[in-house]
Amino acid sequence: MTYEETLSYIHSIPKFRRPLGNENLSRLLALLGDPQKKLCFVHIAGTNGKGSTAAMTAEILKRSGYVTGLFTSPFIERFNERVSINGENIPDAALIEYAGRVKNIMETSGAPVSEFAFVTAAAFLYFYEKKCDIVVLEVGMGGKLDATNVIDWSVVSVICKIALDHTQYLGGTIEEITREKCGIIREGGRVVAYPNEKRVTDIIRACADSKNARLTVADAHAADGYELSLKGGYQKYNAAVVLETVNALRETGYTIPDEAVREGLKNTAWRARFEFVGDNVIIDGAHNPDGIRALKKSLEEINKDITVVAAMMEDKAWEECVREISSAAKRFIATELNMPRCLKAEKIASIVKNAEVIKDVNAALDAALSGNTGIVCVCGSLYLAGEAVKYFNNRQNNTCKQNILVLY
Repeated sequence: MTYEETLSYIHSIPKFRRPLGNENLSRLLALLGDPQKKLCFVHIAGTNGKGSTAAMTAEILKRSGYVTGLFTSPFIERFNERVSINGENIPDAALIEYAGRVKNIMETSGAPVSEFAFVTAAAFLYFYEKKCDIVVLEVGMGGKLDATNVIDWSVVSVICKIALDHTQYLGGTIEEITREKCGIIREGGRVVAYPNEKRVTDIIRACADSKNARLTVADAHAADGYELSLKGGYQKYNAAVVLETVNALRETGYTIPDEAVREGLKNTAWRARFEFVGDNVIIDGAHNPDGIRALKKSLEEINKDITVVAAMMEDKAWEECVREISSAAKRFIATELNMPRCLKAEKIASIVKNAEVIKDVNAALDAALSGNTGIVCVCGSLYLAGEAVKYFNNRQNNTCKQNILVLY
């Protein structure tokens, strides 16, 4: 298969398969030699912040001398971003090879799996054969039934910020979602948790106790005094979780120098998390109410006029998100993406006073930047963030660099 044919095949696999759970994935991995059983993991679940937490943890481990795999989702510019080792994305040729090997086994084994489970299996095989010392493994959705939870053990289980999202799959209350995320906690293991609200922490503690696991809740101020490359006020809480994760790893025998921690936090690169692509444009991946509130707070701390460019998926709590972020905007531009899940721009604009509708993303960004002396914030969808990154890359290649901040 070519690279394009490989991606087409992966995306042709159903996103969900019956029966739910990891029985078929376990069979598939057994036929591949159970690579996941020969790897060590930091397993990270949560609603918001797990990508940033994973990226910071992986950077610190890399700087400590470990061959470090990182598995995340979704991607911003290229699919290969989802699977990396020591900061290097899986090469096209390797993606073709490993996807092809998993494809051959899946099609002859009678163990069909979902798209995400397929990619998970290919990543495990790649990490094992490239001799990773440790893999930072981000949950796709939920925890208990997620494909990444096919692993038997993790060195540390990490529970990041919990909020309402994917309620059609994980439950309609914070309590239900928390219990689902806690499915990654292992018997007798170590657990690190974000400083969530008390009702969430109480559930995490009860789940940890039921599995004789040792829980540490991160101190909200633990990262004070550290320089963070990832911007946004909320990142200090994610960094606090990372610091406790480092402590847990050290307790199990990993050698992680203080200098690696400082330099790792200072130099982590993670796209579209309150990412400045210039002096006055931010990209941020916030797409649920909790994430949007955190984004709004960080924008308000800048104390400049805000122009928001937003698109949202219809299966999100879009009305609450749009009302929240529009209250911080002097100018609001609704746009849309060419995909079935995306809301029509007119629907977004219908709940925002004086909102502009510019359906084409590039035209919306052109309009937002024209004569703007404040901040441009692109937010509401990771897919929109990806389109915005492409736009700004092209702009920087073809014109003088513009000052832009994109949030999603």
